[in-house]
Amino acid sequence: MLRDLTIQNYRFFKDFHIDELARVNLIVGQNNSGKTTFLEAIYLLVKQQNIQAVFDILNSRGETSYIQIQGASSQVNRIKYHFEHIFYGHQLTPARSIHIRSQQEEQLSLKIQASPKNEQVLVPAADELETRFLAWELIACYNENAKFKISLLPNATISSFVSPQSSEKNNNYSSLVGTNKDNFNLIKTTEISFKELALYWDAITLTPKEENVVAALQILEPDVERISFTSNPTNYSGILIKIRGQNNPVPLGSMGNGMHRILSIAMAAVSSEDGFLLVDEIDTGLYYQTQTDMWRLIFETAQRLNVQVFATTHSWDCIAAFQEALEQSEDSSVGKLFRLSRRGEDIRAVEYTPDELSVAVRQSIEVR
Repeated sequence: MLRDLTIQNYRFFKDFHIDELARVNLIVGQNNSGKTTFLEAIYLLVKQQNIQAVFDILNSRGETSYIQIQGASSQVNRIKYHFEHIFYGHQLTPARSIHIRSQQEEQLSLKIQASPKNEQVLVPAADELETRFLAWELIACYNENAKFKISLLPNATISSFVSPQSSEKNNNYSSLVGTNKDNFNLIKTTEISFKELALYWDAITLTPKEENVVAALQILEPDVERISFTSNPTNYSGILIKIRGQNNPVPLGSMGNGMHRILSIAMAAVSSEDGFLLVDEIDTGLYYQTQTDMWRLIFETAQRLNVQVFATTHSWDCIAAFQEALEQSEDSSVGKLFRLSRRGEDIRAVEYTPDELSVAVRQSIEVR
C-alpha cells in the first residue's frame, strides 16, 4: 500500500509531498487545485514498466492531434502527442525532469526526462522512408532500472521506441505494451466503453466477485438479480439487467447514467485486488442518498480485497456520505480526507482525521 507520495515537475505540481495515506482516500479541493493530476501521478507510478500509462493519460486529456504526411503516392495521418503538457510549465526542457516516487516504498519510482537531440534518422512517411532530424528523446526510468526511450521529431510525432526488453528501435509503440486489464485502474468522469467493461466482466463472471457487482447495482435498484453481457458492442444495449418480477431483461441504458457509473466503479473495484483503484469525481451521476451505501461498499471491498482507493469529489454530499460510512465502519482508520490547497505555484495537502472530519461535517465547516 502506498503510504506517501512525492510529485515533482508533473503538470503544475512543482514540488509536492503527501504522507500518512490510508486504505481509502478522498481528495477534495477547488477547481484547478490538482485533484485529477494527483490521480494521474499515482497511475503513472503504480503502472511500473508500462509506458502505455503515459499514452492513456495523453489520450484521456485530448492532448493529441493528427497531422498528414505526404508520401510518394498517398497521404497518411500520424498522431501528434503533446508530451510538453505533462511537464511543469508546459514545455520540454532538460532542466525539469518529472519525478514521481514513494519514499517509504523504494521500489516505486518513475523519472521522465527530456533530452534534446540532433540526430538523423529514417522514419516511415506514407509508403517510403524519409531522413529526418530528431528533436527530443524522452527517457522514462522506472525504479532507476528499466528504461523506455521515446524519440520525437520536430513536429512532435514519434520516430521510434526502445523498450527495456529490447535495445532495438521500433516504430510502433503498441507492440511494446500490452492492452490487457490489470489491477491498477483509473476511472475518469467519461463513461467506460462497452469493450472495457466487457474485459472486466470476463475476469469477474462466475466468481464471487460477480455478487459484489450485483450488490453495487442494488444500491440504486434493489430488485436487480443478475447482469449479463451480449455480443452487441455498444455502451448500453450489450449490457442486460435482470429485474425481479420482470420476465425480460432490461438494457442498462434504460436505467440511467447512475447505473452505468456504479457498474463501472464496482467492476473496477473488484478487479483491483492487491492493487489500486483511482476514481475521478466519484459521485458523478449518483443521487446523494445512495452515496453512503456506495462508500460502505468501497470500504468493505478495499479491506477484503486489499485495494487502495483514491477518489476525488467537489460535492459536499459526497463528503458527508464518506464521513457517515467511515463513522459506521468498524475501523475508522480505513479512510481519510485530504484537501489540496493551492497558492500560486505551491500546492499542499491538508489532512483531516476521522474525528476532525466528523466535527467539520456536523458543524458544516467548509473542507472542499
